[in-house]
Amino acid sequence: MISIYPTIYHEFQCKADRCENTCCQLWTIDIDEPTAECYHTMTGPLGKSLRQAITIDEEGSHFVFSKEQPMCPLLNEKGLCKVVLELGEEGLCDTCHMHPRFYKYIEDLELCGVGLSCEASVELLAKDDNNRELVFTIEDDNNEFSPDERLKLENVFQLLAFDLEPALFQYTPSPSGEYYKQLLDLYKTTEPIDEAWTTQVNALSKDIDQVVTSVKSYVHQQDMSIFNKVYQYILYRQIDMLADYSLEAIIAYAKDGTEYMLMTSAIEGTPLKQIARWSQQIEYDEDNVELLLQHYETLQ
Repeated sequence: MISIYPTIYHEFQCKADRCENTCCQLWTIDIDEPTAECYHTMTGPLGKSLRQAITIDEEGSHFVFSKEQPMCPLLNEKGLCKVVLELGEEGLCDTCHMHPRFYKYIEDLELCGVGLSCEASVELLAKDDNNRELVFTIEDDNNEFSPDERLKLENVFQLLAFDLEPALFQYTPSPSGEYYKQLLDLYKTTEPIDEAWTTQVNALSKDIDQVVTSVKSYVHQQDMSIFNKVYQYILYRQIDMLADYSLEAIIAYAKDGTEYMLMTSAIEGTPLKQIARWSQQIEYDEDNVELLLQHYETLQ
């Protein structure tokens, strides 16, 4: 097995109560069966709290957060997880324990990463000292690669027999009224994570010419390296989708996503927040990813 890691992977650490946009909200979290059995039989106040927080249906046990209760009820008054405080991280269900880490498997390759829905992940990506490029480390069971070897994204694709032009891995902003209208109309068809997403997309659509002007000014004044690395990160995360979709569809998906984050950053500021919000809305909703990739595939 060959394992690929972005250089930021091993630096990741949850910000816990310092996080301004905790992942312990808005989601439906599936609880793996062994952990669910443990929670259902646990005694004491924590066991009672867990059982009160769990929703059970024909598909199993879940933590379900809603508009009425958007935050996980297992957070204490300081925003810290009662399960971790009492049982340690090993007491968490698999989803909570692993998030925002992800793993993709293609033949003998394991592609590892930390999702951009997490503000700690985005902050690491922003402060990474590799300038505009996403850089990876590699580990393998047979020691064929040097521990100090560093790969670019194009090298990762080459390991999968994709020998592509380096220019395909570089993001170039494309502010255009026609393009932005098509992009926003497409994003309106995605299932919104909350009302704020719908409000944001609609607000951008009201004055596209102003959005284009703002983006052009923003690109001229700001460092675009974070957007290039985000573009590359999206491509990296979707490599396994090449089994079902064309390279052109994957690139279009990454390009549109990055362009949307640039648009919202130019209008609202706080680019790291805009990156995390896009990831929550798109990357962490498999239906939205599939909807978009199918759309891009029809254009090829």
